[in-house]
Amino acid sequence: MQFDKYLHRINFLKDLIQKESTGSPKELATRLGISERMVYRYVREIAEQHGELEYCRIKNSYKFK
Repeated sequence: MQFDKYLHRINFLKDLIQKESTGSPKELATRLGISERMVYRYVREIAEQHGELEYCRIKNSYKFK
């Protein structure tokens, strides 16, 4: 069950990153129901698997480079 939650969160986060609508890490943590630290871990894992990510302060969102 935990792995299903993890996969769902990762896929949801990838979709938000592609749409460039993640919000700040704090907002994203609230949206996903996890800690801000877990958001950074998920972002790092996605970056390792799918390429570099960056945070755009203008759009207030993570995005793929």
